[in-house]
Amino acid sequence: MRRDLDYLADNLFDVVIIGGGVHGCVLFRQLAETGARVALLEKDDFGGGTSANSLKILHGGLRYLQHLNIKRIRDSVYSRKSFMQVAPELIQPLPCVIPTSGFGVKGKSVMAVALKLFDLLSWDRNHHAPDHNRVGRGTLLSKAQLQKIAPQLNTAQLTGGALWYDDLILNTERMSLAFVKAGCAAGGTAANYLKVGKLNRDQNRISGTEVTDQLSGRSFTVRGRMMINVAGPWTDEIPNDSSRAHSTEDLAKAINIVVDRQLFGGYGIGLESSDAAQDQDAKIKRSNRLFFFVPWKDRTIIGTTYSFYDGRCDELRVEDWEIDDIIKEVNAIYPGAALDRASVVSSHAGLLPAHKPEGTTRNGTPQLLKTPKIIDHEKSEGLAGLLTITGVKYTTAPAIALEVEKLLQGKSLIPTQSHKNGLGGFAADIPAGPDTHQLFQRYPHLQQSYGSYSTAILDIIAKEADAAAPLLGEVPLLKAEVLYAVREEMAMKLSDVILRRTDCGSGGCPPRQELQQVTALMADELNWSEDRQNQEIDQLRSYYHSRQGRQQ
Repeated sequence: MRRDLDYLADNLFDVVIIGGGVHGCVLFRQLAETGARVALLEKDDFGGGTSANSLKILHGGLRYLQHLNIKRIRDSVYSRKSFMQVAPELIQPLPCVIPTSGFGVKGKSVMAVALKLFDLLSWDRNHHAPDHNRVGRGTLLSKAQLQKIAPQLNTAQLTGGALWYDDLILNTERMSLAFVKAGCAAGGTAANYLKVGKLNRDQNRISGTEVTDQLSGRSFTVRGRMMINVAGPWTDEIPNDSSRAHSTEDLAKAINIVVDRQLFGGYGIGLESSDAAQDQDAKIKRSNRLFFFVPWKDRTIIGTTYSFYDGRCDELRVEDWEIDDIIKEVNAIYPGAALDRASVVSSHAGLLPAHKPEGTTRNGTPQLLKTPKIIDHEKSEGLAGLLTITGVKYTTAPAIALEVEKLLQGKSLIPTQSHKNGLGGFAADIPAGPDTHQLFQRYPHLQQSYGSYSTAILDIIAKEADAAAPLLGEVPLLKAEVLYAVREEMAMKLSDVILRRTDCGSGGCPPRQELQQVTALMADELNWSEDRQNQEIDQLRSYYHSRQGRQQ
């Protein structure tokens, strides 16, 4: 995977995708594997915005029964298969539980019907899944079984629980990157840190876009027969002459916190908050909003809270009081958590499209969009060469990409026969000699993080002195991983390595001394000055400060 700006400047592409969040990355791979000439442009780093700030859940679709949305359930099943094909090493089954009570929509009888109906609608979700990724059927739990999972939960009014399976994405940033790598391997061209300026318009057609390399300052034009704006909350920041290329929705600020221990073992559990927020789109009404607790590594992600946001997207930050409010709410829901500020190792924040309020104050809870939008500007306003996509869920990005592929094939812009290569794979499936097996045993995180690409890191270890040397204290990070990230995964900044190419920043900002080791290694590869190294460290620490995690 190479960052080739000359190639971008010198060629005409069938499709140019603006935005390297999960929807842009998945679409890039989808179209590249048809044989089309596709370019992906991202103004920061791939998967570094809203796509990185989630509960890490790959939804199976059970919760969509609340909206009686059968299509979305089937889209989730299809999407799960797509994620599984590209990076199965990053996915593991997640047993999820919600307490049951009474005889209404929260009762066991209703949940039993929901679980059975969901199993019928998702009958093929395990097709072609590796054994370690296969998920089971939903079932009801007794009160005693629920208490084993949540021993300090007040079960006086509860009858037990309902258990179903979603999937946990161990690293959403590497998942997005996996689609970029698969797209590049299929012939696509991608580049990060390219800021899109205005879209070029020739009469009634968009023909390309002006871009600026944020690393060198170089400006040039990227030409394409079709431009696809999938920049998420940054959609409105791209200058253009289209009256329909701007968002007509508000933005909702979504916040999760990460705490320093697992609260419910390996189970994800949904508990009702005291906030009586209503989902206006739901056909089956619940009384209160759920807080979901997700086991992630040896920690728990808790969320999500939503509020309207009207600031600049690049200035998004989490305030102290927002974290304090979540802590207070969680302790009220589950006193056994006993959370305080020292428990919070980091927080996640992202921006999602939400309904504009009608006759209500913007201080209320936003109503998130439930359905993605694909706007064909040729159809809506006679402006050819431009699509705008608004995604709503990480999970269903592959289903949206498939719709876009069919739309472009209908316009004869890309080949109608797909040339999918089945890229990706689990490292354990790769034939390995005694030395390789020994290294995998010594560094098990390589298989889990890199899958089939982990052999490339082992190759660096075999060829370069001290490449297996650890760089950090508490979290495994090898010198070879940093070299691989820079040479093969387009890591251009320290934050790319710490936050997105590896797992070493998931528990908070590493100490400055350890960051200096990583930065010095990158400096040798990227020819950084001492001032640039210090700047990279300061920028990374500033990011952590904006998320109000534990300060180092």
